[in-house]
Amino acid sequence: MKKIFTLIALIGICVTAGAQYSRYIVQFTDKKGTTHTLANPATYLSAKALERRTKQHISIDSTDLPVSAAYLDSLRAISTVTILNTSKWLNQVLIRTTDAAALAKINSFPFVKAAGAIGLRTQAGGRQYTSNKFTETITPLDQATIDQAAGVNGADALNYGSNYNQIHIHRGEYLHNHGLTGNGITIAVLDAGFRNYTTNPAIDSVRLQNRILGTWDYVNNESSVTEDHTHGLYCFSIMSANRPGIIVGTAPHANYWLLRTEDAASEYPVEEQYWAAGAEFADSAGADMISSSLGYVDFDDPAFDHSYAQRDGNTSIITRAADYAARKGIIVMNSAGNNGSRTDDLKFVSCPADGDSVVAVGATNASGAIASFSSWGPNGAGRVKPNIVSVGQGTVFAGLTGAPASSNGTSLSNPNIAGLIACLWQAFPELSNMQIIEAVQKSAHKYNAPDNRFGYGLPDFKKALVSLLEQQATTGSTLNNCVVNLQWSSKDDTSVTYIIARKLPGEITFTPIKQVASASLMFKANSYTLQDTITTPGNGLAAYTIVQSIGTDTTFQIGTVQQAVNTVCFPANTIRILPSPFNQQFTIVLNTPGIINNMGIQVTDMLGRVIYKRVINKPAGYFSWPIYTSGWQSGMYRVSLYDGSKRFYGQQVLKMP
Repeated sequence: MKKIFTLIALIGICVTAGAQYSRYIVQFTDKKGTTHTLANPATYLSAKALERRTKQHISIDSTDLPVSAAYLDSLRAISTVTILNTSKWLNQVLIRTTDAAALAKINSFPFVKAAGAIGLRTQAGGRQYTSNKFTETITPLDQATIDQAAGVNGADALNYGSNYNQIHIHRGEYLHNHGLTGNGITIAVLDAGFRNYTTNPAIDSVRLQNRILGTWDYVNNESSVTEDHTHGLYCFSIMSANRPGIIVGTAPHANYWLLRTEDAASEYPVEEQYWAAGAEFADSAGADMISSSLGYVDFDDPAFDHSYAQRDGNTSIITRAADYAARKGIIVMNSAGNNGSRTDDLKFVSCPADGDSVVAVGATNASGAIASFSSWGPNGAGRVKPNIVSVGQGTVFAGLTGAPASSNGTSLSNPNIAGLIACLWQAFPELSNMQIIEAVQKSAHKYNAPDNRFGYGLPDFKKALVSLLEQQATTGSTLNNCVVNLQWSSKDDTSVTYIIARKLPGEITFTPIKQVASASLMFKANSYTLQDTITTPGNGLAAYTIVQSIGTDTTFQIGTVQQAVNTVCFPANTIRILPSPFNQQFTIVLNTPGIINNMGIQVTDMLGRVIYKRVINKPAGYFSWPIYTSGWQSGMYRVSLYDGSKRFYGQQVLKMP
């Protein structure tokens, strides 16, 4: 016979004996009786959610199936029980009841694995978070600071105004300058409320363009989130604001879902269940990213606290839900926590920042120095945390009136970098969430030596973009007689020029032969071809380098192509000395119709001294004569050809050191 237990297995906590609660988690044994099937996921996942799975090669599995409708009906049949929400990933349901008999009945059901209290004490005692637990001090920016900042970035496509520094530290403007502003990326923001988002002038663009796709309050089970806490609004504005010269967010053209999962007036694990439900909705609705500036370590009832050992990436409700979201192809971003100044175990990252697949974001100031309050890593299992850092000290956001203000906290560093990651993913939508995360981490300044404060460090989005361009570009070639057909593809816009250089068989250096400019107005994938008619004295490999140049400050090689040349490619009525410059050897090549008996070959240095002399018979048509130069001094030489005593050809050649 089962009993109401203390959730040590369910959520890694123990409940104080005799405490009175009204919120309970009921965990099911299976999903028998569900009305949905794996064969028809369109009944529970949106087209965009299915597209994400297809693109990232993610299979539909049992965790995608909604919880059993039959089991839910059994709970609803108990008159004193109200179902608040469900989690299909964790196969559990959140209920409200104060009826001990109802709990006993639920516990007797054969399909119930466990049931335990999770929130809302009804008797006094323990810690109390009845005041606002978000304690950041909000400082309005004075007009002089705003005006001064507005002129800093005049050469960039966006006039950021007061928040330029927190974007520039990541070279995020490099993305925006190429039109990568989050367009087409959907971000679900999970937070404590979004007060006055419906009227705030700093985010009027996202409202007027209908890029707020919807809202839901999981705390009160209602659609409105505009009358709740300000914390979510501030975080949201760091990404979405668009008031040129005053404040422009890191992803001003992304789409957003605004989901309230946090009850700022109290602290119970029930909020983790709200978060799980919100994350599952974000997945089913087709969100690409989750930006969450929430964290859970200690609660109103200490019995619920997450010990450091339990912050291992696999234990808490919210962490397991966050990792499930990542398994579904979502990039999950979360603030690392603000306990870095503590000396006990609370200084380490909170949940869900401890998650294996969660990008935990620590905080620095605008100069890149770590903020003292930024929570430490590693997580309870020794994994590198935080993953990355961004500006969370003196971070600028849009206040309630739309005017810029500043405050401190990893709550603010998280959306700052999340928006830029959205812009990077816009450039490479074909890549998976983990490929994008890896590129961001590799671009960070401590990637090769991560530590417990910075993690992998401050990402550099110019570096990340270039790295992905190099990885994703393709090159190739074919040969038709003596014409090499080069093909390459890369992502570009009108700021890009490709420089093609060639090295023929026997040559030792590459020589630029062509520049090709992109005509693409938008940053997107384009393909190119180039025909090169080659002249070479013999068989071998013709090599080409293709260099992508972006503007005046970014040049990188996207590929080297080698094409086997199996036919002597030399035009008629031609005489050449190849290669030039040369090192150990050069070749005299003639393709002339006549016979030349007693053809003289003479090589002199620049002082007129004869270095080489030979008389040979040249047959009709193609003829080549190699000259080996080992022991010759480096410098210029003159090669002369004679028909008897008459010189008919001369060319200077350079020997390399």
